[in-house]
Amino acid sequence: MLDELRGYAIRHGDDIVVRVRSRWISVSSKKAEKIFAEMRPSHERIEVFLLPPPRELGDGSLVSRPPPSQGWGWFRSKLYIDGDGDMESAARLLRISYISVLRKGRQVSKKR
Repeated sequence: MLDELRGYAIRHGDDIVVRVRSRWISVSSKKAEKIFAEMRPSHERIEVFLLPPPRELGDGSLVSRPPPSQGWGWFRSKLYIDGDGDMESAARLLRISYISVLRKGRQVSKKR
């Protein structure tokens, strides 16, 4: 899933930075200098936090709002990947979160 996302980023002149910690994995755009996803693996599934709100991701069956105490307050969507799960849909949602970070980065640079 991350390899596919890296390939997508390379085609857009960017690189994906993955930081692995003991309890979570952060995924960020080098170009936008911002984290766009956080993954928290467990034995049964992977909990994924994304930046855009659920309505911007367009897949209501997989995505929900995270509780206020999780995701450090800036992630606005959450999904679970169970076992084999729907990796294609999860990869698409990660790509949408990545694109949203790039768009917001362009909006900030235009204001300067």
